[in-house]
Amino acid sequence: MEILSINSVKLQNEEHFKFQTDFRGLVESFTPAALGIEALYTAYLPFYFNESEVIDVIRKSLVTEDLAIADTLRDTTFRGLAGTVKSATNHFKPELQKSADRLQVVFDNYGNVAIKPYEQETVAINKLVLDLQESYASDIAALGLIEWVAELKAQNVAFDNLRKTKHTEDSSKTSFKMKIERSNVDEKYRAIVKRINALIEVHGSEAYSSFVGELNARITVWTNTIAQREGRNAKATKA
Repeated sequence: MEILSINSVKLQNEEHFKFQTDFRGLVESFTPAALGIEALYTAYLPFYFNESEVIDVIRKSLVTEDLAIADTLRDTTFRGLAGTVKSATNHFKPELQKSADRLQVVFDNYGNVAIKPYEQETVAINKLVLDLQESYASDIAALGLIEWVAELKAQNVAFDNLRKTKHTEDSSKTSFKMKIERSNVDEKYRAIVKRINALIEVHGSEAYSSFVGELNARITVWTNTIAQREGRNAKATKA
């Protein structure tokens, strides 16, 4: 019995980190002392945490992109709503024109909230929606704008929830680069694997069989994932 090899270079960043996280979990479950790898595991951990830090930066950059998309959605809805109200001030029905005139005063008071900084826009839309739904409910109902206002509120809430998951760029800065950190982690991981395989050869597999079995099961899953992806890519290239 021995730990299987894995071509970790072919793992995507999230896959690589997930595999290493599973590996770390197994080691801590069985304990480094029982596995005879205390010093090697101590050397491994700092590089694992470095990779974790880089992964966080990558994830946060994706949140930044999502934040911009969410902001564009609410801006578009706000402009559509404001434009509909302005157009209705010329409605042929006097009663609807009056409703639109009253709403136009509200929109003029708030101005173009879509150009405000993120947090200021969120607060402004919250107040606008509250005014429309509480003080001008009959007017937005008369003009058929209830769904517009509800959608603007929902998009604003979605944006704010997403914003709360994003740390500032300054707090997420790091000097670690993914390619370098992955290489460092792989080097320390291989040293641990080499040691355990050597200990198995010297002392037998009984003390390591459960650990090796669980680790090999995970290695097999990721090896199959790589093979399937390469197979799909080969078919696409051929096509």
